[in-house]
Amino acid sequence: MNRYVELEEMLQFRERKARIQEELRGKYKGLVTMTLAMNIPGPIKTSGDILFAFEEGARSLEQKVTDFGIIIKEMVGVSENAGFMKFYVLDCANPVLVKDLAVGLEETHPLGRLWDIDVYNIEGISMSRASVSAPARTCFICGQEAKGCARNRTHSVEELMHKVESMIRDYQRHQEE
Repeated sequence: MNRYVELEEMLQFRERKARIQEELRGKYKGLVTMTLAMNIPGPIKTSGDILFAFEEGARSLEQKVTDFGIIIKEMVGVSENAGFMKFYVLDCANPVLVKDLAVGLEETHPLGRLWDIDVYNIEGISMSRASVSAPARTCFICGQEAKGCARNRTHSVEELMHKVESMIRDYQRHQEE
């Protein structure tokens, strides 16, 4: 952990995500699938703090889904230098409902901004935030639309990495109180 990620590792990580997603969709036809990954800027995608935030995301997401009465049929975890991912197959055929739950968690949990929860319909197509009338993700630093800040490189990688570390440590301190 705490090792810089090479471009080739990131590309392989994305390919692995697509392959696992497709395998699960083929195995569980007609069910919604979902992935949890981390939204971490910069060249370091794994650390003890990032793992903590990821595990909190998995716990929170699993609790949210099961509290709503949705059964998790299968879970597959991936841990590589390029990041952490967890795949879920849900005993549910309503991707809009699941996306709404996921966006709610991303928007309300103190670490939710660090999570990237993708929901796929039964054809394997990713559900957008717009499909549940949710606003675009906002920037960690300034609160503007995140894609714009990323495209324009409004904030330095160091500034973004520091903000991520701060968010996680603040949450950890709050949990200890």
